[in-house]
Amino acid sequence: MREGEDSDFALLIKKGHVKVIAGNPARIVAFRGPNETVGEMGALRGTPRSATVVAWDEVEVLYVGSTQLKKFLHDFPSAMYALLVATDDRVIQATRMIAESDLAIERRFAKVLVRLVEDGLTTRAGETSTMRLSQKDLASLVGCSTESVKKIVRVFKDHQFIDTGREFLTIVDVDALREVADGKPTASW
Repeated sequence: MREGEDSDFALLIKKGHVKVIAGNPARIVAFRGPNETVGEMGALRGTPRSATVVAWDEVEVLYVGSTQLKKFLHDFPSAMYALLVATDDRVIQATRMIAESDLAIERRFAKVLVRLVEDGLTTRAGETSTMRLSQKDLASLVGCSTESVKKIVRVFKDHQFIDTGREFLTIVDVDALREVADGKPTASW
């Protein structure tokens, strides 16, 4: 799906994750995973796509045409209610991001990393979690410059909260990141 193109279908994600990208310059605004939909509002309203959707990992989806989606929601009011709740969750997520935009970059960065772990977008290996993200992607998620992310990554690496490699980041101490995200000084901060 590409931002601005016509909308005549939605996708139900059965397996895997997608990243949702919007704006110019393009920014990652969300991730969606199993049992979530993408493209449903454009398909229901007949409006152009509000974002681009790209596979994050191996994805399996169910294609639902606009007419089919409208009929299904009409025939099953509980599904319409579930879609309303999911839409409200997305509004809450967007509102939270706006409210957090004035937090220190360290806190925003820590919050993003904790959310990615909690949303299952990392690969777990024992006590660590690894994700494939470039510093540009991280800057996009945090809402800051790539240079700012580089500085915070260095600080977090020095404190052994994270480790990095080429386009991957490993979370070594998620509890310390949670404390930073909550604005609490950590033992090693």
